Amino acid sequence: MKPSTLLSLCVIIIIVGTENVSSVSRYEKLLVVSYDAFRYDYFNRNLTPFMNELKKENTHADYMENVFVTKTFPNHFSIATGLYEETHGVIGNQVFIPETHKVVGYSYAMFHYNEQIAPIWIVNEKASLDRHSGIMMWPGGDQKYLGVEPTFFQKFNMSVPWEDRVDLMISWFTHPTQPINLGFLYIEEPDTTGHAVGINDAAFNLVLKKLDNLTKYIYKNLNNHGLKDVNVIHLSDHGMESITKEKIIDLNNFVNSSDYTIVESSAALQIFPITGKLDIVHRQLVEAANKTGHFTVYKKEEIPDRYHFGKNLRIPPIFIVAEIGYGFNDMYKKIEYYEKAYNFTANNLSEFGLHGYDNEEPAMRPMFFAYGSIFKKNYEIQPFSNIDLFPLFCEILNLSCPPVNGTLENVRSGLNSALKIPPFQIGLAIVGVLLLLGIGIVMTLYIVRQRRDRLNSYYRILSAEPDNEYLQNRHSDFEVI
Repeated sequence: MKPSTLLSLCVIIIIVGTENVSSVSRYEKLLVVSYDAFRYDYFNRNLTPFMNELKKENTHADYMENVFVTKTFPNHFSIATGLYEETHGVIGNQVFIPETHKVVGYSYAMFHYNEQIAPIWIVNEKASLDRHSGIMMWPGGDQKYLGVEPTFFQKFNMSVPWEDRVDLMISWFTHPTQPINLGFLYIEEPDTTGHAVGINDAAFNLVLKKLDNLTKYIYKNLNNHGLKDVNVIHLSDHGMESITKEKIIDLNNFVNSSDYTIVESSAALQIFPITGKLDIVHRQLVEAANKTGHFTVYKKEEIPDRYHFGKNLRIPPIFIVAEIGYGFNDMYKKIEYYEKAYNFTANNLSEFGLHGYDNEEPAMRPMFFAYGSIFKKNYEIQPFSNIDLFPLFCEILNLSCPPVNGTLENVRSGLNSALKIPPFQIGLAIVGVLLLLGIGIVMTLYIVRQRRDRLNSYYRILSAEPDNEYLQNRHSDFEVI
């Protein structure tokens, strides 16, 4: 083979190798999947065989600890930022904004208590121009932080089928020009059904089976699109407990409703007394709590430190939390909605799902398990807090981790100890070796050819008739080896 031909072959190898490497992200890849309100012990119902097996055979925890209050928006944002609620400011699914004196739901204002806080997908985007994130309906995922938004995002839309959400996520991982290396996928079940019919209804169990099939669909599509190297974390934000009408505490029987405003919903309410009514509203609520024995009343400064909840400007003057299995009178309107939406008439035995309780209650515990080459097989990790996930994300993605409330040490044992080399680096190394090998062969052939030409030249000289004294004198000294 001619040297020029071999060199051309090396160039072709380099081009092909580069194209293969760039078809997906060159960075370590991670997909985080959240099933809202999937309680840690639902696996014991034997309705989710695929998930049960996946959990057992990979890194998993019996349960994960969440942050207080045990609501959807706060916990999803704690997972995304590694911060307690009192730090990031998303203290409920509704919050009071002191600067504007307005109560807001899902909005820019809700997620921007501190403009310096950024979720992991923004940290990923800012680390390099070719790092990309895709956020599928995750709470807070459609907002800008530090002036940056994720490369791809889909706002929450309950009408989009779950499989379509997965398909779109897969297309982001395989995007021809901006493939993501980090994806967040949110599914609103079993929370939605659980609120309406409780956690013991046949309809609820059917949802669990559907989520098992969805999980299977995720892995099938990852494999079909050559994404077997994607690390996947499965988790939830909180658990759920069922209550009945008989367990609803009507605050109107104890306190004049015109003396205060309620923000948020059961099982934890923010109480804002009107000017001059703080002491009387607080006293009446304490008396009601003592009489019923089923909820606790805190002034802002009395909120337990273990909640990591009280030190925030958005915290109300009074905060009340129901005992597990109980709710407040805001539930009456919700029950009316559930009756219409699910076409049934509630009675005293009808169950409805609630969360928001003390995060130490077992019924509030979320689930966690993880699959991928970076995680150990058949390994049970000790329960840890969901704020520890942010440092874990940084470790997987090889990102510099900003200061957060969580710590990697609480989850490190679930990781493989061997150094994980990103696939793109392996690909480049192979291309590099082939390039060096090709250059070495070309140089070797060139040297051999040069030596051969020199020897042929010498032989031609030796066989020629000497025509000067110099050649005659050198002829007797020549030795050809």
